[in-house]
Amino acid sequence: MSQVLALTRFEELIQSKLFTFHVGRDSRKREFVVHANAVAATSDYFRALVSNGMTESQTGTAQYPDVEPEDFARFVEYAYRHDYTVPCWAQDETYTENEFVPSPPADKESCPAAPKPVPEPVDTTRASWRPFSHHQRRSWFNLMHTKNPVHVEFEERNYLTSTQPKTVLLAAFEPQYNTAPHQDFTPVFLAHARLYTFACMRLVDPLKYLALHKLHKTLLDFTLYEQRVSDVVELARYAYQQGEDRKDDVIIDELRKLVVDYMGVSSLSNPLA
Repeated sequence: MSQVLALTRFEELIQSKLFTFHVGRDSRKREFVVHANAVAATSDYFRALVSNGMTESQTGTAQYPDVEPEDFARFVEYAYRHDYTVPCWAQDETYTENEFVPSPPADKESCPAAPKPVPEPVDTTRASWRPFSHHQRRSWFNLMHTKNPVHVEFEERNYLTSTQPKTVLLAAFEPQYNTAPHQDFTPVFLAHARLYTFACMRLVDPLKYLALHKLHKTLLDFTLYEQRVSDVVELARYAYQQGEDRKDDVIIDELRKLVVDYMGVSSLSNPLA
């Protein structure tokens, strides 16, 4: 189904009929009106939902009371853009700057590098002549033009500045990392985890792995300050409350495995900052 998502033309998406999702409960209930082909292209589940002739496909509506509106908004963004914006961290209101915060441990001194071996002289009398490859010719061209200011200016020209919409959008897709103990990453962790669960339940495999990828990258760069241990605990609690139990083939849920592996690795190699 990922191939269907990749090959669906944008023109086909925006010309398809509209489908309405009612998401959330009570005062948090939100209405999302999307193009049917956009969501249908994400998985067989959604394709059936909008076109199998059942009640939802006939009325053009579906009810998702147990889904958070912000999570569904990320799914809709994924349906159109094949990616989703990473949520922001929250300010920890319980943290005060007067708290003692140990500095992250300094990197250990690396061992002095061994001296590089002196290369043996090349016997040019025995070297056979070979024609330049395309890559070599290109490298030679670059070398010949390295000091040419016109060539340098052309190569370094940049039309996409940091304020261009595409650049800003791509930056918003990238996982974040924390830089201070007051940055509560619980909403970041849980947003990726909930989207993973949403994708699992509705067979959107590419989104499932995208959410795992972003959560993994976030954990890789996450500084485990003492004040932020609770963020990881909340992620672990969610993984074990919402994730599937071990299957018959003893395979552990991928979200649980990611969290367990992170906790094991961080306890061994990353002392509390």
